[in-house]
Amino acid sequence: MVQYLDRKSSIAIVFVFLLLMLTGCHKKPVVVVPPPSPPVAVEEPAPSAVTPRVPTPPTPAPLESAPIPKTITAPSNLEVGEVNFQAGNYRQAARSFEAFLNSNQKSKSRDQALFYLGLSRVLASDSSRDLHQAEAAFKRLITEFPTSPYKREAEFILGLQAQIERLKSDVKERDDKIKRLSDELQKLKEIDLQRKPSRPE
Repeated sequence: MVQYLDRKSSIAIVFVFLLLMLTGCHKKPVVVVPPPSPPVAVEEPAPSAVTPRVPTPPTPAPLESAPIPKTITAPSNLEVGEVNFQAGNYRQAARSFEAFLNSNQKSKSRDQALFYLGLSRVLASDSSRDLHQAEAAFKRLITEFPTSPYKREAEFILGLQAQIERLKSDVKERDDKIKRLSDELQKLKEIDLQRKPSRPE
């Protein structure tokens, strides 16, 4: 009896198994995902008496300003005079130095302008050469600027100029003496000719 029941039950189990297979229940079970639960409201903490510190953003690097363009200024009369002097244009140099002296009565460079004005007048090879004006410029430099670094050079040039004038006067004196001597010799020659008896024809 027990064996019969066992046999019957095993047949029943096999039958149920076959039935399940035939009906498709052997497939994987379908997983049903439950719908999401509604969001739970989170209570924000009550503001405390201390205000939270907000981090400060980094300070941006300062922008570099564009370079300021240099304004081009016209050269002064002193600079123009120096350029002309270096180039050997002594006439134009003298004019520029005189213009500088006339328009800059309180400049610290007046002694320099006077010195180069005197040199320009001495070195000029045309009609602008004037030793008297050069001498006047050097003497003015020595008088108005006794501590100028150009003073000694101006005094030296004036000394040379005085020596040249003395030599010129010596040469003139010598030429005058030679001329007088020649005149005297000519007179003596004429007197001698008059003393000689004329030859008979």
